[in-house]
Amino acid sequence: MAARTKIDESPAKPKYRYQVKNWAEYDRALVSRGNLTIWFDEASIAENWTPPRPVGRGKPGSYSDVAIQTCLTLKTLFRLPYRATEGLLKSLMRLCALDLPVPDHTHLSRRAATLEVKIPRRPRSGATHVVVDSTGLKIFGEGEWKVRQHGVGKRRTWRKIHLAVDATAKDIIGIEVTTADWHDNEVFPDLLAQVEGEVAQVSADGAYDTEGAHAAIAERDAKATIPPREGAVLWGNDHPRDAILAEIAAKGRDGWKEDSGYHQRSLAENMMYRLKQLGDRLFSREFDRQVAESHVRAAIINQFTYLGMPQSVRAGQIAPAA
Repeated sequence: MAARTKIDESPAKPKYRYQVKNWAEYDRALVSRGNLTIWFDEASIAENWTPPRPVGRGKPGSYSDVAIQTCLTLKTLFRLPYRATEGLLKSLMRLCALDLPVPDHTHLSRRAATLEVKIPRRPRSGATHVVVDSTGLKIFGEGEWKVRQHGVGKRRTWRKIHLAVDATAKDIIGIEVTTADWHDNEVFPDLLAQVEGEVAQVSADGAYDTEGAHAAIAERDAKATIPPREGAVLWGNDHPRDAILAEIAAKGRDGWKEDSGYHQRSLAENMMYRLKQLGDRLFSREFDRQVAESHVRAAIINQFTYLGMPQSVRAGQIAPAA
């Protein structure tokens, strides 16, 4: 019997090649990501390693939140267990001639459960175009060999990471960590509330096409760029979503996406890829520590962004295959 295949007769979309215009600067930024002096600044460490004395009665602490976040940053950046992180910090203190104590691995693990991670953010200039998306990171996951041989076990669990990204600055400006049973639209209002300053536009996929998500965007006086589901009906009362449906009917879904700037949402997907470059699973066992670990990753990604990003420009169209 001859095999039958379905031929796609739709016109092929043109593909383009891109060129990085600031390769020298971006190359230096990539090198700097491994520079320990960026992640372990001696002057800042010496000044902020221990917390200030308490105002009232009580024993002063030995390690500030800055000290704990520095330890967790090095742990995450170089994918170390707690004990190896303790050893690395002790060697850095010795090499830098800093007479400062280092938290042992037990203390570091305990503090990770209550730490409020400070994620660096640069000031915004003007209104922000926010793009949002979510992804899953494995916990308690089996290795790839076991999955191939025996399938996925019952203990394979995920945590969802919800991100809000500035489409212009390309940094993380909002993050929420939930269990896998939380839907994107349920988390969206709290995610958008983390965005500081004026919001001009919010781009998201169809999972956010709900009244709650549109209401949260309207509260910020922003434009919603969310594709309605197939077969969507009008909501009435001159709702902004009805205008999206009218534009799609007039221009087609692809035309609306092109004119509305919806394709900027791919920046959120790119941010998810960057986040997973630090590991596609979380190593912490308890939820509070998993939240802290995820936030530390976001802080590292923002620092990567501020060190330097590629500036790509379209250099020409790729000729279709013969």
